[in-house]
Amino acid sequence: MRARIGCFIPARSGSKRIKNKNITKINNEPLIKLVCKKIIKSKKINEFHIGSDDKKIYSKIGSLKKKINYFKRSKKSSEDTAPSEWVITEFLKANKKIDIVVFVQATNPFIEHAYIDKAINIFFKKKYDSLLSVTESKHFLWEMKKYAKPLNYDYKKRSRSQNTEPYYIENGSFYIFYRKNFLKFKNRLHGKIGIFKMPSISSHEIDDKNDLINIKKLLRK
Repeated sequence: MRARIGCFIPARSGSKRIKNKNITKINNEPLIKLVCKKIIKSKKINEFHIGSDDKKIYSKIGSLKKKINYFKRSKKSSEDTAPSEWVITEFLKANKKIDIVVFVQATNPFIEHAYIDKAINIFFKKKYDSLLSVTESKHFLWEMKKYAKPLNYDYKKRSRSQNTEPYYIENGSFYIFYRKNFLKFKNRLHGKIGIFKMPSISSHEIDDKNDLINIKKLLRK
């Protein structure tokens, strides 16, 4: 029997650094609607859900409500300090027919349905237990304690960045995992973990007001 794939988008109210972050407008559209319009075209996902403590956020997706369900998350999982794993657990306990979760975070508006569908194909092909979206980087990394120390290259034998082994940055766009494994490990990432590389522009997430300003500029290009 084919696995049932469900997309879950958390969208709580009460964001502190950006008031009403999930419904703030980008290109004259609420952020949550902008993201939903992109992912709803997926050919791999069977059902879509927004998990929020405020139905006002859900109302902002307009006619997309015909295809996207509303999940009422608890006050506890909506607290500022609550990890996303809490609301994922609530969602899975209420939606027992979903076998695989595509967990999408609206704070990264660079998502596309094609990325999700390709990632799902990779997830199955490579037989991963979980997968995360990333961007590739070849920057030279340093850490600073008492003195500065390089992390991924030898400054005494400096090579071109093009020849440096790449590393990957978690961009917070989406994650894929099996429900049974999540309920076992209580973590979206577990077991054999895979990656899906998104374009470098997707390394930008909306976390504070400066991020919002920069992303609005990037999306207008």
